[in-house]
Amino acid sequence: MRAQSPSWLFVWVVAAVSQAQPAATNSDFEGRVITRVEFQPPVTSQPLPAEELDRRISLHQGAPLHLADVRASIQDLYRTGRYSDISIDAENDAGGVALRIFTEFNFFISGVNISGESDPPGREQIQASTKLELGSLFVQDQMDVAEKNVEDLLRANGFYSARLEAHVDRTPATEEANLYFFIHTGQRARFDGVRFLGEINRPEADLVHATEWRRRLFFLTMPGWRELTESRLQSGIRRVQQKLGKGDHLRARVTLDQLQYHPETDRVTPLLRVDLGPVFEVKVTGAKISAGALRRLIPVYQEAAADESLLAEGQRNLLEHFQSQGYYDTKVNFTRNEPAPDHTEIDYSVIRGPRYELVHIGIAGNRYFDTKTLRDRLSITPASFVRYHRGRFSPALLNRDKTTLEDLYRANGFRDVEVTVPKPVENYEARPGRLAVNFEIKEGMQWFVNRLDLDGVPEGDLQHLGPMLESIEGEPFSEVNVGADRETILSYYFNNGYPDAIFDWTQMPGPAPATVDLRYIIRPGKREYVRRVLVRGLNTTRPSVVASRILVDPGDPLSQSAIVNSQQKLYELGIFSTVETAIQNPNGDEDAKYMLFHVDEARKYAFNAGVGAELARIGGGVTTFDSPQGTTSFVPRLSVGISRLNFLGLGHTVSLQTLVSTLEQRALLTYTDPQLLGYERLTLTISGLFDNSKDVRTFEARRAEGSIQISQRLSKANTVQYRYTIRHVTIVSGTLKISPELIPLLSQPDRAGIASVSFIQDRRDDPIETHQGFLNSVDVGYAWSGFGSETDFSRLILRNATYHRIGRNLVLARNLQFGYIQRVAGVTPFPLAERFYSGGATTQRAFPDNQAGPRDPVTGFPVGGNAFLFHTTELRFPLVGDNVQGVFFWDVGNVYSELQRISFRFWQRNDQDFNYAVNGIGFGIRYRTPLGPIRADFSLSPDSPRFVGYSGTLDQLLAGTGTPNVPQRISVFQFHLSLGQTF
Repeated sequence: MRAQSPSWLFVWVVAAVSQAQPAATNSDFEGRVITRVEFQPPVTSQPLPAEELDRRISLHQGAPLHLADVRASIQDLYRTGRYSDISIDAENDAGGVALRIFTEFNFFISGVNISGESDPPGREQIQASTKLELGSLFVQDQMDVAEKNVEDLLRANGFYSARLEAHVDRTPATEEANLYFFIHTGQRARFDGVRFLGEINRPEADLVHATEWRRRLFFLTMPGWRELTESRLQSGIRRVQQKLGKGDHLRARVTLDQLQYHPETDRVTPLLRVDLGPVFEVKVTGAKISAGALRRLIPVYQEAAADESLLAEGQRNLLEHFQSQGYYDTKVNFTRNEPAPDHTEIDYSVIRGPRYELVHIGIAGNRYFDTKTLRDRLSITPASFVRYHRGRFSPALLNRDKTTLEDLYRANGFRDVEVTVPKPVENYEARPGRLAVNFEIKEGMQWFVNRLDLDGVPEGDLQHLGPMLESIEGEPFSEVNVGADRETILSYYFNNGYPDAIFDWTQMPGPAPATVDLRYIIRPGKREYVRRVLVRGLNTTRPSVVASRILVDPGDPLSQSAIVNSQQKLYELGIFSTVETAIQNPNGDEDAKYMLFHVDEARKYAFNAGVGAELARIGGGVTTFDSPQGTTSFVPRLSVGISRLNFLGLGHTVSLQTLVSTLEQRALLTYTDPQLLGYERLTLTISGLFDNSKDVRTFEARRAEGSIQISQRLSKANTVQYRYTIRHVTIVSGTLKISPELIPLLSQPDRAGIASVSFIQDRRDDPIETHQGFLNSVDVGYAWSGFGSETDFSRLILRNATYHRIGRNLVLARNLQFGYIQRVAGVTPFPLAERFYSGGATTQRAFPDNQAGPRDPVTGFPVGGNAFLFHTTELRFPLVGDNVQGVFFWDVGNVYSELQRISFRFWQRNDQDFNYAVNGIGFGIRYRTPLGPIRADFSLSPDSPRFVGYSGTLDQLLAGTGTPNVPQRISVFQFHLSLGQTF
């Protein structure tokens, strides 16, 4: 018997008892006992487990043979999606009939692997061009199409001589087809000019320059042409079109007519066809508006057409634009003229009327929600100083707010709510130019759920679903809550192996007024399980590294959330450029399915480089001895780094990061194991550091440091770090600017070996732009001779930061920092390199960087302290629009010589007294960027420290000449420019 296709139900029997006997017919086998059933290939090599295979066929030893059973068995096997062909042969066997089932398997795509350097196009772009979907059925004809698509993509990116090799690796045991594309790109072709077909309205040289296809060095055009890439070609065409379209030719179009390739020179010449199109002139009379705003508001510019609907849309946009600026009574009309063929004039006339200022928003009739709750949801805003000096208002915003309030009430059971907005009150409180808006709310009755029935939900699921539902007995009824319940229920079933779950619902009036009886009908469908997890694409990475991150196991329900979380955990390793997931044979009817993870390993080496600068040492006065209180300095920075990813295939990273500036030269070598001993919550970091720094103006220090740290993530918010650090710090000879008699003692090299523990608790809503939450950290360390330290001491550093939202726009933030070092043994002065140096943009803005605390009594340079205490309070508020923020701040605190000398005095006793709390009061501006806010702070410190310095050179200081006791003072005005919030 043979079935030719899944839809072909005709079955025939071929019997061969012997060559001498006549052939048997189908009727000869009907009803006869089945003596044997064999599979070819054997059952152990079939794509379905033996138990499932036995259940799906109705042909069993000892049972009578019926053609209907044969048809049903073949159909059921085809429905699994695992077979491309099934045939059944029957033959006489000892008074019965023996069956042999021949099967041919389907194969499914388990990976599209790209090798060969071609970027661009990148691996992801090439994979997308093949149109081969992971986990789907593979047909050989797909390879021909995929190869052609890849070759076309390579040619579009200049690889005209590229060679492509492709082959398929099949794995019958799991029915996988792993596809490989090997690319030999050769040289990339270059442009060699450009030709324009059609009329142009600009000099051809200007258009060639606009393409940017010529070689360039910064802003200079160089001889020769750049390499061809698809993105570069399209960008050049787009820039030419923009240049031609400037002015009145809005419908100018530039298309690629042909890309001529010259194989003898390996060059290409684009032929661009130009169509300038008709002339459009758009004018606005009666009001001024920028060209950029006009192009943004008038859709004629985007659509290059002037039909009535687009002109009317432009009219509405202009109207809303001027109304949002306070011209509430604005009137806009338009006319259209065609003075000549292919020439259209569009004139918008604007009558703005008086300008208003929105000063009052009233809400009446609300009982269920308080006024503050409703006001927080409005987009119209009363006038406020600087940010919205005339308020934010337009009829479009007003209608949007009306809908917002209605949706809020309906979501809380008020089905019949009505929100009306009378005409805005002009000249509010008899003051010209003032505007008031009132919302009148008729809440109506609040509807509640009287009863909720769940049909089709197994008893075991009710206890899980019940606490997650919104529309339960006694809760307000709304379709919004029903929609939320639908998402909850379907997500629950999707994540428990029911991909075809269906949700429906009905409602009936309840027994009491304003109540409803709800009925949720759920049809979970067939449950699917994980048969096996297949991980493909690993070349360097050890399988155990990936296996520990995958949260689905054989026998588990096919959970979408577990699959997504596994994908995220693999990405977190930082060693994969892409992680694709798919279910093999997604449409097949199987009890359990293969779960497929295909990864593309990232490049082994990653490079980074950056150029920047900082404005440092702001403030200070003038002195002949190198300005102990700081001077304005521009500090350029250059950083270069290289990382070796996935070291030894373990997901570890080795990186070298360097920094060079006029203040510091640093090299940091780091080895990171993000999953120590296979534990996801443990991270091991081993680092070595060499640093030559001048950020403390008293001396230049060279530091060599090694450390080992284990970080343990206790929860999402809590982390503990255990570390051991040993460092050797040398004061560079001749750079120490302190009393001559102390130089021999304090210039000695220092070696410190410290064991420390840190606890970090972070519950901020956003680490970059925090609005609420808190951050706590504790660091405790102990330096001991047994750890290799020359000085025994203990160290404690505490930090507590809190953030409180006040109303809709204000944030009150405060930060407390405390630290001390306690000497355990010895009487020699504490090493300079181990003391605290602070002050500046992140601690106390009354000081330039590292200028707080005790100073040398002769030279006036900072010598650091053994304790510090800083407290900062900031009030953050919107300043201009949505991207500029203002801050009022008050910094108080200092670096103190000893823990016992911490004082809260706000005045200095004499010019040798530095153990008092210095105040810095000021104003700051924050400008939002994708990398974090750019910060500028201006500080006033009426009690900035006074001290005495030294006038002369270093040689004069050592010789005892020069002028001592020169009065100095930290400038009362300080300015700090940096990136990121203060804390």
